[in-house]
Amino acid sequence: MALTPQRERTVTIVSLVLTLVVLGGYVTFSDGPIGTAVRGVLGVDGRERPAVEADGTGEYAFLNEQPGSDEPVGFSPCRPIEYVVNPDHAPEGWQDYVETAIEEVGDRTGLRFDYQGTTDDRDFADRVGPGSRARPALIGWADEDEVGDLADDVAGVGGPTMVTIGRLRAYVTGSVVLDSDTTDRLARSPGGEQMQVALLMHELGHLVGLDHVDDPDELMYPRGISRAGFGPGDREGLARLGAIDCR
Repeated sequence: MALTPQRERTVTIVSLVLTLVVLGGYVTFSDGPIGTAVRGVLGVDGRERPAVEADGTGEYAFLNEQPGSDEPVGFSPCRPIEYVVNPDHAPEGWQDYVETAIEEVGDRTGLRFDYQGTTDDRDFADRVGPGSRARPALIGWADEDEVGDLADDVAGVGGPTMVTIGRLRAYVTGSVVLDSDTTDRLARSPGGEQMQVALLMHELGHLVGLDHVDDPDELMYPRGISRAGFGPGDREGLARLGAIDCR
């Protein structure tokens, strides 16, 4: 049956509206920069978790800032941070240490971490795979023979992988590796479990974008773990890292 001109126009308009609805939904809820911009125009936040209000003030520093700005570089709060754990050389109870530390960093930033399970991957240095695709952040344990940065009594190394999107920078993955000799000693020490969590929290602070500070009352103090949890400056810096715009 042939359509009349009026019927043809009606079908065309309906098809166009449906196409725009589908396209608009895809763009609005996609993770790309266009989707982020559209969500901003429409007032749709898109965050994985609510932003966090810092409950203290103190000294903090960021690993990187946006060009010409004091805004920190961080992970997008509108996408989860996927991570895996390589348990080789890990202390007994590592699952509880990782879960506790990840939960604390997530609660202090408002970032959501998504556990992807264990892995045999031990490439702590390069977390970007073929096609520039970011692999999950990697948490593991090693010694200085495997990871040279753990020499000279360094208890852990952590940090993000940064990419540039237009004129903006963003973290997309990273790694945390703890010195297995240090964690073995802590396992035999009174209060060692709490210190293992604190050490992991310190390195996860680097992973999400915090740098060292000179105040020994902060967990990001570099010369030994001086406290069991984040200090007021640490918490302020973590809250700022989680409050950045979606990337």
